[in-house]
Amino acid sequence: MEIYHPRDEELLREMRRVRRAAKRRRLIWGLVIWLVLSIAAGIFLFNRFYLLAVVKGPAMGDTLPAGSLVLVRRAEKDTAYTAGDVLLYEKTLASPVEITVLSPKGKIRDYCRYIVYRDLGSTRQYLTRKEGKVTWAAKDSDADTFESDQEGNLQLDTDGMPNGEYWLKEVYASYGQTVLLDPIPFNVNNPILTQVKRVLAAPGDRIVLSPYTAMRINSKALNRTFTSGRPDDVSVEARRVNVTEGEYFVQGDQLSLSTDSREKDFGNIKQEEVIGRAEFALWPIRCFGELTGQVVTAGATEQEAAE
Repeated sequence: MEIYHPRDEELLREMRRVRRAAKRRRLIWGLVIWLVLSIAAGIFLFNRFYLLAVVKGPAMGDTLPAGSLVLVRRAEKDTAYTAGDVLLYEKTLASPVEITVLSPKGKIRDYCRYIVYRDLGSTRQYLTRKEGKVTWAAKDSDADTFESDQEGNLQLDTDGMPNGEYWLKEVYASYGQTVLLDPIPFNVNNPILTQVKRVLAAPGDRIVLSPYTAMRINSKALNRTFTSGRPDDVSVEARRVNVTEGEYFVQGDQLSLSTDSREKDFGNIKQEEVIGRAEFALWPIRCFGELTGQVVTAGATEQEAAE
């Protein structure tokens, strides 16, 4: 014969409560661990393949106004971009350095020769250019030489030179002068422009620029439905541009305000300057959407194509 006691029911309720509490704790901890791992994996994958960038300046007009937030797929090795792609790039706007070389007594050093080096603490690297690109030699005998003119002026092309401090060393003195022993310091402070522009032409494409007629790419007229501003390239220098391997001809959608490859001093964007392709606009809401697949050229007649 079983004897029922009210405290048995209380004990069963307490046991069920403890089991439910333990189950909730396990569930909560499982969700926390899953959330942490998901965030960690998301951050890793996001930083590996994408980055968020803010558009600076009015270069893209209504397509991407200043302050727009865009999602950019990072550039990868051997990635090829096509006309219509919107690229985020970092371009150094190099301007030459002009130095007037004087002796300690203030006399002009005319027709003397110099080499350029940078000091890395324990070593020196000497400037030389091979196939138009800056390289650094370990020996001064391998360095390029620069000669001052009759007024002592020396002009140095800084394209490809990182910003920083450099030294000018005299290695040859013209008749009646002795070689200066003390090197001459100078700085390279070229501004770095980070900007978004649209690819109009890729390697192998041909472009005709003229201040009197609309731009043509591979004998086809430019589709200007995605542009705003002036209809003609009124400030460009008339010329033909053949886009070489590893370069892209880019242009902003707001033609009146965009500084881009139409300007001869700006030139094409090099492959190594590309940070990535802008694939999606997140902000503002009116620009929300994909940025890929834009057609940039209109059709041409058979006669125009033959020309």
